[in-house]
Amino acid sequence: MDSKTAAKLLKDNLPAIYGFAVRNLYDYADAEDLAQEIVCEVLESVGDLDDDRAFWGYVWATAKNTLRVYLRRKAQIARSEQAAQQAFYRETILPSPEEDVAERSQKAEEIHRIRRELSLLSRTRREVSVRYYIHHKTCSEISEELKISVEAVKYHLFKARAKMKEGYFMERELGRRSYDPGRFSIDFWGDRNCYGDFFDRKIRGAIVLSAYDAPMSAQELSVELGVAMPYLEDEIEALLAAGVLKKIGAKFQTNLVILTAEYEKEADKKLTELISGRAMGLFEELKKTLPDAKKLDFTGRNYDDNRLLFLLLNIAAENGFFYAEKKSPYGVPQPLKLGGRGWIYGHDNGCDNSRFHGVTLHTALPEAGTPATRAWFSVENYRAIAKCQLWSHRNFSEKTSLMLAAIEEKRADGLSESEQEQLGDLIDGGFLSVSAGRLQAKFPVFSEEAYRELTENLLRPVIEQVGDLMIEASDVCEKLLKSRAPASVRDQCGAIAKIKHRFEVGAMLLETYLDAGALRLPAGKVPLCTFGVKENGAAS
Repeated sequence: MDSKTAAKLLKDNLPAIYGFAVRNLYDYADAEDLAQEIVCEVLESVGDLDDDRAFWGYVWATAKNTLRVYLRRKAQIARSEQAAQQAFYRETILPSPEEDVAERSQKAEEIHRIRRELSLLSRTRREVSVRYYIHHKTCSEISEELKISVEAVKYHLFKARAKMKEGYFMERELGRRSYDPGRFSIDFWGDRNCYGDFFDRKIRGAIVLSAYDAPMSAQELSVELGVAMPYLEDEIEALLAAGVLKKIGAKFQTNLVILTAEYEKEADKKLTELISGRAMGLFEELKKTLPDAKKLDFTGRNYDDNRLLFLLLNIAAENGFFYAEKKSPYGVPQPLKLGGRGWIYGHDNGCDNSRFHGVTLHTALPEAGTPATRAWFSVENYRAIAKCQLWSHRNFSEKTSLMLAAIEEKRADGLSESEQEQLGDLIDGGFLSVSAGRLQAKFPVFSEEAYRELTENLLRPVIEQVGDLMIEASDVCEKLLKSRAPASVRDQCGAIAKIKHRFEVGAMLLETYLDAGALRLPAGKVPLCTFGVKENGAAS
């Protein structure tokens, strides 16, 4: 575009340019100066514009840049840094008496922008700015309150102002997590779960989901979540302390593997293909052990064949998992930041795709200092059998002590108050009963010799086949998971694939047999996949 045409267009629209200057400066003399500078800047460089249709976009971009330069120049020639900063905030925030309704609406938008940028500042810069501009405290007073030097206060004021001026002209859009926080849930494998209720606060899950694929600064998280920094910072610190978030430079990234719905769908397809061709053959091998298993010393050997096959399959799956671990270990449980040892990982779909309500393997003494016992039990809460068996993991210690006491048939009159509260739930769930003043297990209980004979001899071929199948399954899923996970947590994928998918093989076998009619669910409450072992010398 030639300068003559540009000059005519600018002259015809000078009131709009002047209005822009007034809205941003609130001083008519300054506004006239700024409008003249904008016109001059446009005329000097408009010859570089190739497309005439882009003229007005170019004009307003130039106007914004010229405004920035104008404000910077004014600040530089002000009597002091403090006076210039206070003038900027006073001129920007305080309404002018001459404003009409439209101007007041524009003012409200500007105040909103300043508050928005203030909320996005880091904690120290935000606290310094609030004290200085809102509470009108001196740099010395702020220095004393925040325990930093006066020079540091001035530095943070300078940086805060620059950051706010930069952000003031941005059009910030809140991210998807501001209205759709996601359905993050935590999963645990180890000795003591201290993370059970940590993610009850939905914002923590939203942070973990947001920062999974790539690191994000606190400011980026604030915009993505639609949460102001004063509220976000404490949650970030809690996540760092729990070890589920880590700091990378000035940014944060999720420090655990998340099994996404897309990943689980693909993994399920691969595992179904792997298992489908072998499932029924394994079931025939399992059935062959039934006659000899009934001869062993355990309470429950008189159960019907259907229930005993549930038991044998569950024991084969549990011991297949142990066999796989010995042959291809997932590693030593690591100390976790909130306590206990083990592994944590997450889901972005609220555990909708999980095949378990929980797993309690080889559980002995619940806590140090509890009465001595020589027994242990296992409960596998497959979702497929939830209408028959659902052992709650809440109040774990009390329930564990009751289950162990029932295995040893201890008296029921010495229970603690908290144990008495849990006894009713276990009776209602079909796990325990009380007879002649003693606790009774309503699930199979083996002698130590009988359990060893079952697992080391009768079921050994099935256990090894199941274990090898578990190893194949976890190898397939480990490769898939590593291809989906960010590099920052890829080293965790091997252990998580082994923990997540190996025992899942047992659940998929059980579902296959139910679908084929080889196994049938009883109508009532029956602990189908629960058993106990009474070790030699256990009291009765």
